[in-house]
Amino acid sequence: MEELIKFAKNYLNKYKNFLADEFQHFFFGSVYDSEDKFPVYCIFIDEEGRVFETLGPDKPGKVMSVLYPTYYNDLDILVKKYTELSRQYNKIVQPNTAFGIVQSPFKITSYRVWGNERLIKKLIFSEKLKGEEYISLHQNITDEKLKFIIKHYKQWEDDIFYFPYLKDIHILFRVPKYISSSEVSIYIEIGRILKEKVLQRYDFLENSYKLPEMKVKAPALAVFKVPAERILYIDFKSIYDQFIKKTAKIVDQINKLEIQL
Repeated sequence: MEELIKFAKNYLNKYKNFLADEFQHFFFGSVYDSEDKFPVYCIFIDEEGRVFETLGPDKPGKVMSVLYPTYYNDLDILVKKYTELSRQYNKIVQPNTAFGIVQSPFKITSYRVWGNERLIKKLIFSEKLKGEEYISLHQNITDEKLKFIIKHYKQWEDDIFYFPYLKDIHILFRVPKYISSSEVSIYIEIGRILKEKVLQRYDFLENSYKLPEMKVKAPALAVFKVPAERILYIDFKSIYDQFIKKTAKIVDQINKLEIQL
């Protein structure tokens, strides 16, 4: 780790004259699963060599300005740490890495944070002043919530897809594969009505849509967005089952309709 810190300090110093003074800068190293089945591990190092680490849903390049991307030869220590983290949750990963400099504002949503306490507290304080929640999210993610998030991380559970992004988790209900093509549009329309009823019941739940990053081609019955810290507040499996049961009943009634000629 000392070699990485030394490399980071030298790298920041190398580009110091090219970095805007009004922004804060960190050297970062990130490790992520090539199959996207486990959260992203990041290490951040400032010009003083202070270090903090995070585990969260987003790669730095996805949510922040990344400057001067680079390559670091000695990957073993970071890859090993990432692999050990994944094994704690019975996950097998295919690690990939990225390195560079990130520029504030700091927008790395974090389920877990550890490292230099003074630096972490400074970032959290800055977020509170702005009414933001990125690194400070970890304060509201219990072990039970994190276990659930990782278990369902960008995974299907039957016909429900869980997609974490920033501080939220998008929940997609898929139209079951056994539904005939002639009935899919009916399921979608009824799903819209039922979705509104669910949104009215939970004030913290929001409407969402199929994000391109989900790579879901199947028709969606409904898509919700729930704060990660409230992921256990709603039984989405129960709601989905009710959607299907009630919609199937309506479709059955429609199919029984007869027109007198």
